[in-house]
Amino acid sequence: MKRELCVNDKPTVVFLIPFAPRDVRPEWPTAGTYLQQTLRSIRNSGSENYRVVVVGNEEPDLEMGFDSRIHFLLFKLPFQPHPSHRAALRLDKLAKIDAAWRYAKSNWQPRYVMKLDADDFISSRLVGWLDDAGTEAGYLIRYGWFWHSGARYLIQRTEYLDRVCGSCLIVRSDLADRTGPFLTEVEGAVLDDAGSRFAVSDHYSLVPGSGTTTLLLNDTHQRYAAQFSCLGYELHTVPFSAVIYRASAGNVTGVSGDSARKSNLRMTLGAIRRTRFITQKLRKEFMLN
Repeated sequence: MKRELCVNDKPTVVFLIPFAPRDVRPEWPTAGTYLQQTLRSIRNSGSENYRVVVVGNEEPDLEMGFDSRIHFLLFKLPFQPHPSHRAALRLDKLAKIDAAWRYAKSNWQPRYVMKLDADDFISSRLVGWLDDAGTEAGYLIRYGWFWHSGARYLIQRTEYLDRVCGSCLIVRSDLADRTGPFLTEVEGAVLDDAGSRFAVSDHYSLVPGSGTTTLLLNDTHQRYAAQFSCLGYELHTVPFSAVIYRASAGNVTGVSGDSARKSNLRMTLGAIRRTRFITQKLRKEFMLN
């Protein structure tokens, strides 16, 4: 049975979902389908103590529309060009998260906030677990699943979801706006040569020379533990597999030659060890079709 609060009460968590504009999403109908699947997984939560803010340049056409818990926020700023297209995408994403967070704060007082990509899935257990156990400054989602979109039978488990997936951080709301040296080249910040070399060699520490931003408004998810530590807080771990990351076939390594062959072999063997059958229980928990 779902635990439900009046929609005017304080939710346990608000999910912020940035939605990319049509001109950078060549398969716009597919993007809408993926978003609908993400929202369906949230609606499947065992607790209804949540709110969702989807923010985009235009409202997608969804079979399952918005309601009192899931809101669409129109984002009026056009996509901003940048010398790095990847950085431009990140900056657009963060600007939308900022707008969504401002909207959420002005309408509710959530205990926690979580950034969620518009194509990932959450466990039906997550909101209820936060209802009961959520007292820490923040939680990192390390345990999860990699799913190659459309795969009918196989999925891969992981204990390192935070290394590749942005849908991995839950922040207590009173800390979301705390600032620190968290802005790196990932978001388009300009670093000196020493900072750039450090960022390449160490993916988990704070980068010297980083710009200032908040815990919420950065996308360097491998450095989240270091960010919390910088502010004097410990980042705890959600103790179960809480997110399915929709993996893209275009994600490849940047190495070549013998190194590439060795790396690909290790990756292949690791993927085989992690592969599991998609059970009916897993489909129901995440609303995975």
